[in-house]
Amino acid sequence: MASHWQTPLSEPLTLRSGDTLLTLLDVGHFLRSHFGGTRTPPLQSTIELLLQAAETGAESDRRAATERLSRLLKFNRWI
Repeated sequence: MASHWQTPLSEPLTLRSGDTLLTLLDVGHFLRSHFGGTRTPPLQSTIELLLQAAETGAESDRRAATERLSRLLKFNRWI
């Protein structure tokens, strides 16, 4: 069971809207509300890394999830 949802990302990610994603939970809410039922390979791998980070809370997992999320957000022009 994932118990580290309130754990911070390895670095905050500020969106073009001015909102900032600070925790794994923030990312989960953002992905659900903006990508809905979309399941592209880049999104799926981001979700998998996010779930791993939420499961372990490990810095290395949080860093991997943050880096992948940053690339996804840049590609989709959210940051």
